[in-house]
Amino acid sequence: MKRGMAAVMLAGLVLLSGCGRQEKLTGTAPEIQDIVIWAYYETQAQRDGLDVLVRSFNQSQNRYRASWEYVPMTGFVKGLSSAYTENDLPDMAIIDNPDMPTMIQLGMFEDITEQAVSWKLEEEYYPSIVETLKYENRYYGIPFNCNSTALIYNEELLEENHISPPTTWQELREAAKILTTPERSGFAMCCIASEQGAFQILPWILAAGEDAQQLGGEATVEAFSFLQSLLEDGSMSEQCINLTQTDLALEFAEGRAAIIQNGPWVFPQLEEAGIRYGIVPVPGRKAGAAVVGGENIGILKGKNLEGALEFLRFCMEEDTLTQFCHSASVLPAQISAAEMSAREQPQMQVFAQQMETAVTRTAIPGWTAISGKLTEGVYRMIAGEASPQEAAEALLRCKFDAPSACYGVVDLKFVHHS
Repeated sequence: MKRGMAAVMLAGLVLLSGCGRQEKLTGTAPEIQDIVIWAYYETQAQRDGLDVLVRSFNQSQNRYRASWEYVPMTGFVKGLSSAYTENDLPDMAIIDNPDMPTMIQLGMFEDITEQAVSWKLEEEYYPSIVETLKYENRYYGIPFNCNSTALIYNEELLEENHISPPTTWQELREAAKILTTPERSGFAMCCIASEQGAFQILPWILAAGEDAQQLGGEATVEAFSFLQSLLEDGSMSEQCINLTQTDLALEFAEGRAAIIQNGPWVFPQLEEAGIRYGIVPVPGRKAGAAVVGGENIGILKGKNLEGALEFLRFCMEEDTLTQFCHSASVLPAQISAAEMSAREQPQMQVFAQQMETAVTRTAIPGWTAISGKLTEGVYRMIAGEASPQEAAEALLRCKFDAPSACYGVVDLKFVHHS
């Protein structure tokens, strides 16, 4: 009987002790804070890669819960500006690197210089990328990835027509003519009125030998004239002014284009379609003329700074960004990681080589105004409203930044990911 009573008392003490510990744990458990990230990623590989990155961060700790929301690229900067006015900003933004300097100067991003120095951005990352997130020797974000564009060609079609991968404008023009059919464009590129279109048009001007500091000269006229010749031949469709880079990948994957200008992020889509493809640099007088693409990630002012910094630390200190880049089929902005990526993935070699000399759009005076004029020039040539000479002259008149000229009004569509 005594033993029975003792057992009951002991069980009661254990139960009370357990309840006390549970109350203590419950009382001290930190509240989970949300971290919202904006991104404009469209390809499935990019989205899947960001999903994995966010999920891995959430599993690595129990204080913050990150999620990301899709905002269309054509309205991304405008969306940030509107959210800033309405005090409805996300905590972080993965932003096209040429857009970041303007946002920094408007005071929208947190200064993270102390952390950036500890991550050795200046020593280990491509200098051109690092410059896009600096202002007055302070750092306002980290490089998320980098890329550029090149010519991607259908190997089977070139072999069937006994065509070598084009290395000059003349070779490209001749190849595009031969490869064009009523159902297929010999060549396709993106000239849509957005940063994507400007990103694809600019390499042709640089390849013609134009000085990046003074666009609009004779080499610019030559580049516009070459693009016009492809349009006149019928080997490049006038629909180029309506195609995004994602649209281009679909055109290529479904056999409606034989050669396209695009970046490495489309490779997973092409491989899923079962297409054998090759890559060569954009041809021209100046070899290796490429434009730096990719994104930075920054923390918006007045938001969850501590949680956002924890997310950046996770990215930078665990080689997580390199893993993301591999999943999303883009290059890491860390030089050694990009070189390793090129060794492990032969299709990345052209893009890694181009990073050594690629031009950043932020280094071009008046870029935000020039960006709009590049795509406008192609549109006006197609409409018969301007000659290549007139399209080039419009660039010479761009002497000041005009952000409002570059971003149209769009309806923002948010898709939540966690």
